[in-house]
Amino acid sequence: MYFANTSVLRICFLICLASVLSVQSAPRRGGRSTPDRELRIRRGECEKDACAGFQNEAKLMCTYRCINPECNEEVYGKDEIEEGEVDADRGRQFAACFRRLFKKEQDELMRQQREERLAKKREAAQVA
Repeated sequence: MYFANTSVLRICFLICLASVLSVQSAPRRGGRSTPDRELRIRRGECEKDACAGFQNEAKLMCTYRCINPECNEEVYGKDEIEEGEVDADRGRQFAACFRRLFKKEQDELMRQQREERLAKKREAAQVA
C-alpha cells in the first residue's frame, strides 16, 4: 500500500512541476517579444533561408541586410566587413540600432491596437 501512495505522489509532483515550468517559460508582457529574442530569431531565419548559400563574411553581411536593411546601412553602409575582419564594436552598434527600431515598431503596434480598441468601444457605445 505504501508503494502505491508513493507512485501517486510522484506522479502528482511531476504534473505540478511540469505546470510550474510551463508557466515560467511563457512570454512576458502579454506575449510581446523582446528585441534580443527577436534579433536571434531573425538571425536564425536569415542564416537558414536567405543567406544559406554564402560563407564567412559574405554570409554575415547578408544576414545583417536580411535582419534589418536600415540598421545594416547605418552601421555597415560605407565600410562593409572585409575578409578575416572581426568588428565587435559595429556588431554591438547593429544590435543597438535593431533594438531601437524594434522598440519603435512595437510602440507603433501598441498604438494601433489601442486605437482599434477605442474605435470598437465607440462603436459599441453608439449601438447601445
